[in-house]
Amino acid sequence: MDLVWISTYPLTSGSMSHDSVARRGRRPGDLRVVVRRAAKLPRTLGAPSLFAACYGNVGSSIYYALGVTAAFALGLTPLALILAGAIFVTTALNYAEGTAALPHAGGSSSFARRAFNGPIGFLVGWVQLLNYTATVSISAYFAISYLGVFGKYIPLIETMKEQNEWHVVATIVLIAALIALNVVGIQESSVLNLVLAFVDLITQLLLLNIQKVIQNIHLGVAPTWGNFLASVSIAMVSYTGIETISNLSEEAKNPGKSVPRATFWVIAAVLFVSAFLPTIGVSVFPVFFDHQVGYTTLLGTTYKADPVSGIVNVGFTQIHLATLAFWATIWVGFLAFTILVIATNAGLIGISRLGYSLAGADSLPRVFGSLHPKFKTPYMSIMIFGLAAALLVLPGIVLGSKEIDLMSAVYSLAATFAFCSAHLSVMRLRFVEPDLYRPYRMPGNIKFGRDSIPILSLVGAIAIGTVFTQLMFQNISNSTYIYLGWLVLGVISFVLYRNHRKEPLWEPLEEPPPPDREVEHLPPEPLPRAARYKHGRRVPGHAALPLRERHLPKRRGWRLEAELFFARHGNVRGMLIVMVFAAVSGLAVGVDLSTYDPFGTGIGWSPGIVVTTLIAAYLLNRSHQET
Repeated sequence: MDLVWISTYPLTSGSMSHDSVARRGRRPGDLRVVVRRAAKLPRTLGAPSLFAACYGNVGSSIYYALGVTAAFALGLTPLALILAGAIFVTTALNYAEGTAALPHAGGSSSFARRAFNGPIGFLVGWVQLLNYTATVSISAYFAISYLGVFGKYIPLIETMKEQNEWHVVATIVLIAALIALNVVGIQESSVLNLVLAFVDLITQLLLLNIQKVIQNIHLGVAPTWGNFLASVSIAMVSYTGIETISNLSEEAKNPGKSVPRATFWVIAAVLFVSAFLPTIGVSVFPVFFDHQVGYTTLLGTTYKADPVSGIVNVGFTQIHLATLAFWATIWVGFLAFTILVIATNAGLIGISRLGYSLAGADSLPRVFGSLHPKFKTPYMSIMIFGLAAALLVLPGIVLGSKEIDLMSAVYSLAATFAFCSAHLSVMRLRFVEPDLYRPYRMPGNIKFGRDSIPILSLVGAIAIGTVFTQLMFQNISNSTYIYLGWLVLGVISFVLYRNHRKEPLWEPLEEPPPPDREVEHLPPEPLPRAARYKHGRRVPGHAALPLRERHLPKRRGWRLEAELFFARHGNVRGMLIVMVFAAVSGLAVGVDLSTYDPFGTGIGWSPGIVVTTLIAAYLLNRSHQET
């Protein structure tokens, strides 16, 4: 029998950290230290729940994006949405790989933080906050618009339809109700969105007329090529909710399987609805010439605020089914209202989880990451950003229907920026962390260096970068100024918060000491200067320069990058690469400025191609140096 000696001497311990708290033991004088652990979101969501929440944000966007897109694309509205859908497919598969490997709330913000550093992750997350705030505002605003079909029977609804002030008040009340619903918990979010959307689509299939659709096409005239490219940019509004799955992945039961599966379902459902609904709309509302505004369509003017109700009402009236038109309008108005309410709810879910993620990364104050003691939801993020979304509706009192164009453009700017950064981050993670466990890899890869280049990420980044710069230079309803103002506000907030925490503004990802020296506690060996640049990261201060190098003149980072580039490729091959890139860039800008550009003379689409390609080439070249 072994004897166990129990010491009567008091136990001593080191000082408690800020994450610990002292509590009394069972006996007088006893003291126990309890270490606080960060609160975690419960993992309760499977693939169906992820799909329903994401489709509530993505699929419902067509109900307000259709009218705005038709105002630019006219008879080519279906084609604009299909092209935007092709970009959406590359983005969705990109998110599937990144989210399955990094199942954390935050989406592209989490990808950028892991691939680059904290400040860049915050910048992407801050832009996402603008995206989700606009999602909540627009969805709630259009939900009240679709209630207008009941205005003949309910005087209050008629008042909301006719007077902007009451419309805005009703929108804010709706947002407030959904804030309370989200504080209670994620399970209360409805799964009926998909069923309602397909019921709505089946109701309208009777109105499809392919011959009218073909007659509405006037290539290069209605719309012009410039407006068509703008319409593809605006059509991105229909697909900006794909981040919802990433933001909810921290609550997924098995992210490695459920996230890709839910993503595939969303791709199929969204492309189906986005292809058929605009086609039906164009067949009901033909393009005609107006002497004051030129070619136009009622789908993008009179029925911009409630395009789906307009399709049903006018469509059934045209085929002399007035009674059916009446009941179908009531039915579709109710469906659209329900779907947009769910979309508003999905936007609040996304914005709350994003705030939770940024607070967990110490990019926002920790109050945004605090969970409700009973419901385990990030209630402070829900209430704070829900209030911001409600405030964003207030300009509608003055702007009226013009706010739709403004917020749609801001919405698209924020979403395309986040999508482009997600593509670049996932591509960079392939080389920065090649050993990262990836349950899913997107198809189409080319072996390069230590890993492979995801072609879909490269193509998607360039395409979305082109769309982003086109929107920036087009400045629809002064949306560019609002977007830039939001960025400036974010940078100022970040600087003030970092100074308050007495933390550095820029935190390059640092490579830890070698594992063997970490364990044996041996002093690290000095590294040559070129070795301090690895994975795009700086090795921390322990890797000091040898004494003989300390007195050498310091070279700037860009000079060292250039020296490493030419040392890798050689002078001749390096100069050839630089000249080819300069020639392609010059050609793109030259065509953009020339009279041969079908989208109009002037800088528009070319900076996106040049800048995004330069960033992608830089990241790939740096990763190739690791081999």
